[in-house]
Amino acid sequence: MLTHIHHINFVVADLQKSIAYFSKLLAQQPTVENLPERNVKTARYEIGQSLLVLVQPLSDKGAVADILASKGEGIFLLSFATQSIDEALHDLELSYTEKRTGLEAWSICDISPIEQFGAILQLTESPTNLTSK
Repeated sequence: MLTHIHHINFVVADLQKSIAYFSKLLAQQPTVENLPERNVKTARYEIGQSLLVLVQPLSDKGAVADILASKGEGIFLLSFATQSIDEALHDLELSYTEKRTGLEAWSICDISPIEQFGAILQLTESPTNLTSK
Protein backbone atom coordinates (compact mmCIF):
# COMPACT_ATOMS: atom_id res chain seq x y z
CA MET A 1 0.00 0.00 0.00
CA LEU A 2 1.24 3.47 -0.87
CA THR A 3 1.03 5.86 2.07
CA HIS A 4 2.09 9.28 0.76
CA ILE A 5 4.50 11.03 -1.57
CA HIS A 6 7.91 10.33 -0.09
CA HIS A 7 9.91 12.73 -2.23
CA ILE A 8 9.85 14.76 -5.41
CA ASN A 9 13.12 15.45 -7.24
CA PHE A 10 13.68 18.57 -9.32
CA VAL A 11 16.71 18.73 -11.60
CA VAL A 12 18.25 22.23 -11.52
CA ALA A 13 21.11 23.88 -13.38
CA ASP A 14 22.11 26.21 -10.53
CA LEU A 15 21.59 24.79 -7.04
CA GLN A 16 22.41 28.02 -5.19
CA LYS A 17 19.93 30.04 -7.24
CA SER A 18 17.28 27.35 -6.71
CA ILE A 19 18.00 27.21 -2.96
CA ALA A 20 17.46 30.97 -2.72
CA TYR A 21 14.06 30.66 -4.40
CA PHE A 22 12.79 27.57 -2.57
CA SER A 23 14.11 28.68 0.83
CA LYS A 24 12.05 31.83 0.53
CA LEU A 25 9.02 29.94 -0.82
CA LEU A 26 9.14 27.28 1.92
CA ALA A 27 10.45 29.53 4.74
CA GLN A 28 13.19 27.07 5.66
CA GLN A 29 16.79 26.18 4.90
CA PRO A 30 17.57 22.85 3.21
CA THR A 31 19.92 20.05 4.10
CA VAL A 32 22.62 20.29 1.41
CA GLU A 33 24.72 17.28 0.43
CA ASN A 34 27.44 16.55 -2.09
CA LEU A 35 27.01 13.07 -3.53
CA PRO A 36 30.09 12.58 -5.72
CA GLU A 37 29.35 8.86 -6.18
CA ARG A 38 26.15 9.95 -7.96
CA ASN A 39 27.79 12.98 -9.58
CA VAL A 40 25.23 15.37 -7.99
CA LYS A 41 24.74 17.91 -5.25
CA THR A 42 21.35 18.02 -3.52
CA ALA A 43 19.26 20.27 -1.29
CA ARG A 44 16.40 18.65 0.65
CA TYR A 45 13.38 20.37 2.17
CA GLU A 46 10.84 18.71 4.45
CA ILE A 47 7.21 19.51 3.65
CA GLY A 48 4.88 17.61 5.97
CA GLN A 49 5.60 13.91 5.46
CA SER A 50 7.31 14.56 2.13
CA LEU A 51 10.62 15.82 0.85
CA LEU A 52 11.35 18.19 -1.99
CA VAL A 53 14.82 17.46 -3.36
CA LEU A 54 16.70 19.81 -5.69
CA VAL A 55 19.36 17.94 -7.67
CA GLN A 56 22.19 19.59 -9.61
CA PRO A 57 24.56 17.53 -11.74
CA LEU A 58 28.25 18.13 -10.90
CA SER A 59 29.28 17.65 -14.54
CA ASP A 60 27.77 16.89 -17.93
CA LYS A 61 28.10 13.15 -17.29
CA GLY A 62 25.57 10.83 -15.65
CA ALA A 63 21.84 10.17 -15.61
CA VAL A 64 20.82 13.46 -13.98
CA ALA A 65 23.00 15.47 -16.35
CA ASP A 66 21.39 13.63 -19.28
CA ILE A 67 17.91 14.50 -17.96
CA LEU A 68 18.86 18.17 -17.55
CA ALA A 69 20.31 18.27 -21.07
CA SER A 70 17.31 16.59 -22.69
CA LYS A 71 14.37 17.99 -20.67
CA GLY A 72 15.70 21.10 -18.95
CA GLU A 73 14.95 22.00 -15.34
CA GLY A 74 11.93 20.56 -13.57
CA ILE A 75 10.44 17.52 -11.88
CA PHE A 76 12.09 14.30 -12.96
CA LEU A 77 11.18 11.85 -10.19
CA LEU A 78 8.13 11.17 -8.01
CA SER A 79 8.62 8.64 -5.23
CA PHE A 80 5.75 7.06 -3.30
CA ALA A 81 6.25 5.87 0.27
CA THR A 82 5.33 2.34 1.22
CA GLN A 83 5.90 0.15 4.24
CA SER A 84 6.94 -2.73 1.97
CA ILE A 85 8.21 -2.46 -1.59
CA ASP A 86 7.66 -6.19 -2.11
CA GLU A 87 4.01 -5.98 -1.02
CA ALA A 88 3.42 -2.82 -3.08
CA LEU A 89 4.90 -4.48 -6.18
CA HIS A 90 2.67 -7.51 -5.61
CA ASP A 91 -0.45 -5.33 -5.09
CA LEU A 92 0.34 -3.30 -8.21
CA GLU A 93 1.01 -6.50 -10.15
CA LEU A 94 4.49 -5.33 -11.09
CA SER A 95 7.44 -7.67 -11.30
CA TYR A 96 10.35 -5.24 -11.01
CA THR A 97 13.09 -6.71 -8.91
CA GLU A 98 15.82 -4.09 -8.99
CA LYS A 99 15.79 -2.63 -5.51
CA ARG A 100 18.68 -0.47 -4.42
CA THR A 101 19.70 1.72 -1.52
CA GLY A 102 19.00 5.45 -1.72
CA LEU A 103 19.79 8.33 0.60
CA GLU A 104 19.33 7.77 4.31
CA ALA A 105 19.52 4.00 3.61
CA TRP A 106 16.06 4.05 2.00
CA SER A 107 15.16 1.00 -0.06
CA ILE A 108 14.01 2.21 -3.47
CA CYS A 109 12.65 0.67 -6.66
CA ASP A 110 11.87 2.46 -9.92
CA ILE A 111 8.50 1.35 -11.31
CA SER A 112 8.39 3.31 -14.57
CA PRO A 113 10.91 4.91 -16.91
CA ILE A 114 10.99 8.69 -17.39
CA GLU A 115 9.65 8.26 -20.93
CA GLN A 116 6.35 6.76 -19.73
CA PHE A 117 4.99 9.70 -17.71
CA GLY A 118 7.63 12.42 -18.13
CA ALA A 119 9.07 11.61 -14.69
CA ILE A 120 10.47 8.47 -13.11
CA LEU A 121 7.98 6.83 -10.75
CA GLN A 122 9.53 5.12 -7.76
CA LEU A 123 8.67 3.34 -4.52
CA THR A 124 10.55 4.16 -1.32
CA GLU A 125 10.52 2.00 1.77
CA SER A 126 11.86 3.91 4.75
CA PRO A 127 11.62 4.18 8.50
CA THR A 128 8.80 6.39 9.77
CA ASN A 129 11.19 9.33 10.22
CA LEU A 130 12.00 11.24 7.05
CA THR A 131 15.56 11.99 7.97
CA SER A 132 18.08 10.98 10.57
CA LYS A 133 18.16 14.38 12.28
